[in-house]
Amino acid sequence: MSVTRFTSSILPPLLLMVAAVTLSSVNSQQFQQPPAQSLGDVLHQLLDKDKNQKVSLEEVNSQLDMLESIFNPAAEFGGQDSNNDDEVNEYKQLLSGFKSAAPTIFKVLDVNSDKSLSKSELAHVTKFEKALKKGGGMRELLRDLFSILDENTDELLSVDELVNGCGNDQVITKISTRVHELFPLRSDADELKEFVMSSIESVIGGGAVVDKESVAKGMKWIDDDEDGHVSKKEVGKYYNLAGKKFMEISKTIKQLGPMLTMFGGMDMNGGGGDAFKMDL
Repeated sequence: MSVTRFTSSILPPLLLMVAAVTLSSVNSQQFQQPPAQSLGDVLHQLLDKDKNQKVSLEEVNSQLDMLESIFNPAAEFGGQDSNNDDEVNEYKQLLSGFKSAAPTIFKVLDVNSDKSLSKSELAHVTKFEKALKKGGGMRELLRDLFSILDENTDELLSVDELVNGCGNDQVITKISTRVHELFPLRSDADELKEFVMSSIESVIGGGAVVDKESVAKGMKWIDDDEDGHVSKKEVGKYYNLAGKKFMEISKTIKQLGPMLTMFGGMDMNGGGGDAFKMDL
């Protein structure tokens, strides 16, 4: 065997062995990754574009517009992969819903009403993420809210029950109190009433006017069997879908957040949704 052949065949494995021994002898603490940041902290870094330690609604909208521009090309170049197209459309729908709700969510997170979100205020997003996980309390909250609206206890929500619930101050108070128990965003439950009302209206599609016609039309997206009622099973299905996407996006943001902060953008691909599951 020539020296050249010997060198080319033996030297690479020897170098790898030396490298492995060298690395193993170095203090492992030098290679430990920094502790994972919470979702609220990462969002604060990503959204605070001017780095003034506060996030404005304009900064939130700017990032949402950027995300929308990412998904539009993704849909155009999706090719023949129908599964990929469906996933892109799901994210686009979720993003569209969040854009519509952004002003309301921003307002309820803005505890001190200074028209900006601090790091401590965005920490409530972390609490929401934890609530979605098993034993976090969101499942029980949703069940209780369903029961509050279900006047005749038939485990179905009718158009009449939804309309009556939106116009009944006692019902809204019960819902606000229950929400406040899990998410104490204000000093008392009464201050959450406006948010509760707008949330119900956004889900059932009532908008500015909540009447039977608008509610019947608005609830069609969740009434899979088209029987004119919303069942616990239907609520659970769409809650699971939205929750899974939220957890996927959350995991991606936390994983890529520090790097994306340097580039001023976000990539919404990721995993982690399989751990999310709820049966009503």
